[in-house]
Amino acid sequence: MSATLGDCGPMGDEADGSRIDASKNEEDEGKMFVGGLSWDTTKKDLKDYFCKYGEVVDCTLKLDPITGRSRGFGFVLFKDAESVEKVFLCPKEHKLNGKVIDPKKAKAMKGKEPVKKIFVGGLSPDTPEEKVREYFGAFGEVESIELPMETKTNKRRGFCFITFKEEEPVKCIMEKKFHNIGLSKCEIKVAVSKEQYQQQQYWGGRGGYSSRARGRGGTSTSSKHMASHHGVCSHNSYKPY
Repeated sequence: MSATLGDCGPMGDEADGSRIDASKNEEDEGKMFVGGLSWDTTKKDLKDYFCKYGEVVDCTLKLDPITGRSRGFGFVLFKDAESVEKVFLCPKEHKLNGKVIDPKKAKAMKGKEPVKKIFVGGLSPDTPEEKVREYFGAFGEVESIELPMETKTNKRRGFCFITFKEEEPVKCIMEKKFHNIGLSKCEIKVAVSKEQYQQQQYWGGRGGYSSRARGRGGTSTSSKHMASHHGVCSHNSYKPY
């Protein structure tokens, strides 16, 4: 079966995502990651939108296994790399089904990127930065500490992000789910960028570490923990994972 629509390429069974999946571990200049999609967007919608920039040979969406609806991101594979550049040269923001979408060059999933950043939840806003640095500095060299502020009150929020120079401190910290910092019992999660998180979810990788409470058999971080804390992603492009 092979129908065509302008420069869109095959619109039948050939565009089933198999070519994108086959090249997930390789750099492909014609492949794009598309985030911010409406849940109602279909593969045909995605392909019809991007075919104006060149021949689309494959596209796929990440679907919810229960509802079968789009989870808000997918991939497009152009026949020519020049088509990707045309997408970026578009002077206007990209809109599909009433939503502004975010197309980017897709990254090859050759291996898990080193995880050097953590999310620290439940931190008292009164905890001095020096106290936070002192505690986490015991695990390894701290590169930076992010202490988000409330925009209206300009007061510290009840969480922070810690970035280390190396990955090893994160592994050690994640051996325990909770850490006592000052007077606060804080929950620690790995922080990954939204784009990295979505691509890892599509390819089936977890991309994070499990938190194990010592002596209680272990509790792994799962999808129920992945919902962002209120306001986190609007101030920081990382998700607690």
